[in-house]
Amino acid sequence: MVPNFPSKGLNGVRFVYYTDIEVNSVALAGTFNNWNGDRNYMNKREDGEGWEIELAISKGRHLYKFVVNGEAWILDPLNPSVSEDGQNNSAITVTEQGEVLIRTLEVSKEQPGYMYENFTAIESPEWIKKSVIYELHIRAFTENGLNGLTDRIDYFNKMGINTLWLMPFNEVGQEGRLGKYGDPYAVKDFYAIDPSFGTKEDLLTFIHKAHGNGIKVIMDWVLNRTSVDHIITKSHPQYFTRNEQGEIYYDVPNRAYFAGLDFSNREMRNYVIEAMKYWIVEFDFDGIRLDDSDLTPFDFLSEIKLALQEVKADLILISQSYDEYHHIESCDLSYDGNPRILIRDMADGTITQTDFIAIYNSYKYSFPRHALRMSWLEEKERSRACDYFGEKLAKAAASILLTLEGVPVIMMGQEFNECTLETWTSLFDEYTLNWDQFDTDMFEHYKFLIHLRTNNPAFWRGELTFIRNSEELVLSYSRQFEDSKYMIIVNLSKDDLFVHFNNEVLTDDVIKDSNHMIYRTGKNDRRTIKDSSKIWIDSYETIIYRLSN
Repeated sequence: MVPNFPSKGLNGVRFVYYTDIEVNSVALAGTFNNWNGDRNYMNKREDGEGWEIELAISKGRHLYKFVVNGEAWILDPLNPSVSEDGQNNSAITVTEQGEVLIRTLEVSKEQPGYMYENFTAIESPEWIKKSVIYELHIRAFTENGLNGLTDRIDYFNKMGINTLWLMPFNEVGQEGRLGKYGDPYAVKDFYAIDPSFGTKEDLLTFIHKAHGNGIKVIMDWVLNRTSVDHIITKSHPQYFTRNEQGEIYYDVPNRAYFAGLDFSNREMRNYVIEAMKYWIVEFDFDGIRLDDSDLTPFDFLSEIKLALQEVKADLILISQSYDEYHHIESCDLSYDGNPRILIRDMADGTITQTDFIAIYNSYKYSFPRHALRMSWLEEKERSRACDYFGEKLAKAAASILLTLEGVPVIMMGQEFNECTLETWTSLFDEYTLNWDQFDTDMFEHYKFLIHLRTNNPAFWRGELTFIRNSEELVLSYSRQFEDSKYMIIVNLSKDDLFVHFNNEVLTDDVIKDSNHMIYRTGKNDRRTIKDSSKIWIDSYETIIYRLSN
């Protein structure tokens, strides 16, 4: 029997790769070496069976792949844990003692994982717990820059959005620029607004109006790098990483237009933190989303949190990582791409409702207690939800996203089935959302669910209880806080179905009382069975009951 790997070794984490075919080389690439597949080469085992390596790896969640013969990037066949980022990476968590945690379906409420048993997440302000976050890029969303965004506050109010996340609006570097506008994450000056978006006064006006309408505003921060022609690469070259030739570079493959920040430089850390403070003090931002924070030292994340909370006590940090340890000292939210993966797999019949529940709980009870995850159906490196799911399933997926636990985030245009945005690389050139393809039915669906969520603590403070039903492609669960209780039923099947529930869960009286059913997306005609807890549900339909007041 082949043992499980990776595991704790004598000198770090031990990785082993077995293969039945002849290979010339196997290397290890992951977040721990900036995804370089040409440096950590594995050695052939003494018994001639397979390859192995031990690496000193810091605590936290790490993603990786094996690079075979310098070409094939593959999952670790011995590790069952695959990342929830949609990029199909093997995943491990290394503890402070150097032990290796591998998430399996054995982790559950009854058998919680190490992090859940031993750690509690930092306490976050209530406003982020009840948030529905809307992510946007100014140029793509509106033709008039910051002033145009100010004019669209009513749109967000109508939808029920209470938190906006602005993708980078700083001036972008020229050197090595890709496309007309370049990568918005290649920032040339931490203090400068891209003049095509407007002025500092325009930004102040926007944030003031957003706050006046009860909307929080989060800015995007590129944490590990700058553009290669950033204003301080010449004045403070000691702030940056260098290659063997002594040139400033970024130690991640295929990113020549970036310059990497050297975290060992104390002055550089201070410079970045002071720049962050500037935007909080001068413009009153409510939070910062930290790009690629899985490549950032833990102590620097903690420094950022402490420094910014001195300026604004209820400021929050969002970590673009899936790291359990980020919840303990520094970040309020980490990413959660599970809804996208699990919904698609369940609709395809790859998993059943039983599997969905088990996988969901295996993640929940692998994280520190009360950890807030930012859940998504699409994000800047993944395809559109309407493309990935198809329009009908995308609507059902939205129902699950907005009624499960976590803090949901919506990518601009997702709410009206906009399908022209490919990934964030669309923003390198002339691009705007296609408002002409506005799907009113989808928008109204999002609008109802967002208002339901933000106006009822059952959805952001309440307990989640999965409820088994008779159909393996139907997901059902309740959300309850104090005397407020809702039941959500979502059909992920292409078929119309009669779904049976235990009568103690959903009584015949509730089913037949129209006051209890507050929302459904299917057709008007509905079949019922007298004195039965079976309900009819159309393909891809959502039904929501209010079970108590």
